[in-house]
Amino acid sequence: MKNVMVIIDENNSSYDLLIWVLENQKDTIESSKVFIFAKQPQISFTPPTVLSSSLGFAQIFYPFSPNAELIKLAQEKKMKIALGILEKAKKIYLNHGIKAETFTDAGDPKDIIPKIIQERNIDLLVMISDQQTQKLKKCLHNTDCSLLLVKKRLG
Repeated sequence: MKNVMVIIDENNSSYDLLIWVLENQKDTIESSKVFIFAKQPQISFTPPTVLSSSLGFAQIFYPFSPNAELIKLAQEKKMKIALGILEKAKKIYLNHGIKAETFTDAGDPKDIIPKIIQERNIDLLVMISDQQTQKLKKCLHNTDCSLLLVKKRLG
């Protein structure tokens, strides 16, 4: 039995990917353990900048240092979004008779995904081909996992 992991995020194209896998890899996933992983966007806080014409070329910077509570709230919001996405993904697969294990994690996908591949012995990784994927591909060279990139549908 193979372990197959499908990586999704908050984009609608992720649901297209889930359906594509069901339609085009049905034999593979029916005889495999299926994992659906939802990437959580990284939290970044950037200070606002104001440019005022009355000040000429001067810029006013507002010092901004996110406190622990603000960071915690942002992480909780991203976790709720990821869990909602996973719940919908799980229902899609259950409606097609496929039981999938779902999970999420926060952080840089370049660090998290190779770790998950090793921990869960993933044999096949399925994801949408985009700019982030190109960066991630470099991190997968040290794994024993096959990568299936699916072209994003336009429109």
